[in-house]
Amino acid sequence: PPVNVDIAGVTQADVPIYLQGLGTVQAFYTVTVTARVDGELEKVGFVEGQTVHKGDVLAQIDPRPTRAAFEQAVATKAKDAAQLANAKRDFDRYTLLEPQNLASKQTVDTQRAMVDQLTAQLQVDQAQIDSTRTQLDYTRITSPIDGRTGIRLVDPGNIVHAADTTGIVVVTQVQPIAIVFTLPEEALEAVVSALAAGPVNVTTTTRSGGAALDQGTLQLIDNQITSATGTLKLKAIFGNPRNALWPGQFVNARVL
Repeated sequence: PPVNVDIAGVTQADVPIYLQGLGTVQAFYTVTVTARVDGELEKVGFVEGQTVHKGDVLAQIDPRPTRAAFEQAVATKAKDAAQLANAKRDFDRYTLLEPQNLASKQTVDTQRAMVDQLTAQLQVDQAQIDSTRTQLDYTRITSPIDGRTGIRLVDPGNIVHAADTTGIVVVTQVQPIAIVFTLPEEALEAVVSALAAGPVNVTTTTRSGGAALDQGTLQLIDNQITSATGTLKLKAIFGNPRNALWPGQFVNARVL
């Protein structure tokens, strides 16, 4: 069949020169949210795939056992405070009676030691209150970062433990997001020179080399070359406003 031929006028223009490497998208932050106290998981406060903000409640552990321990610590401090007040009154009395030889020096010293002991005990009680209050706060699990929740890993009604490593949910920050990619070691000098001159733009495309997904900035060059492959590892940061990049995705990264 006839072969189509296109023609165009000759023009002078700049031809972009870039380095291209295969990269993997990584979440800017990834947090496995786990329980810090043991107890029954009463409820889950998020929907899988939901965007959450730092401080949002993700789960609630039954707080009743920890609240009881906290109230007990508060009551213990009140009891010891009453004993300290009484010990101080006795010490004041013995101090007044000692010059009249109505109280021995040993009695005064013993009472002074009792006051010091109870004063120290109040500090122990306060530390116990602070500890149990912290444990009580841990029953309310909040998101440590802004991000997106993944698949729920534990259902309400299960007993969770502080020693569990599976977690309740994984939260990933995808705005901004990072891409780690590689270039041949021969590109080191060119990339270092470009970074020294100012910010270096990085454009990502799909593996097939289609339209650009997002544009970001080169953040760093890894501190060593991978000797097995003779490649540099680089990291770039992208705003990802359209969520075109997703953790675990393979993309092409072009350093302009």
